[in-house]
Amino acid sequence: MEVIKRGTLPTIQMDGEVAAYIFDGRSHGNLESSAFIVDVPVGRGPGLHTHPYDEIFVVVEGTVRLEADGETVEATPEEICVVRAGVPHAFTNVGPGRARMVNVHAAADVSTEFVQDGRPGDPTYRYNVR
Repeated sequence: MEVIKRGTLPTIQMDGEVAAYIFDGRSHGNLESSAFIVDVPVGRGPGLHTHPYDEIFVVVEGTVRLEADGETVEATPEEICVVRAGVPHAFTNVGPGRARMVNVHAAADVSTEFVQDGRPGDPTYRYNVR
């Protein structure tokens, strides 16, 4: 068994605080899956982006507005949402408190490409910070 301390993982930062920890499977014994461990305040989340693999959203706490492929859903701990490979998607914590979730990436390496959608980018978003 391998135990990884969350604090040793690279992070995504927004507004100077950790918004997610990045568990990259390849860095941990060539695992064939990865994950983002997300914890964001109300009104926060990444802009529209894609991955070359499926992503599974497991909301643990809070409510998250998930936009994907022209559809919008407010996901809670009662739902598990799947976004297929290549589909542009974004999520935002709609409150009232913090949103916590685990986003499983069906790949050994995390790969994210942001999509230009006419909305301004987030100047506070910092990816893969150690």
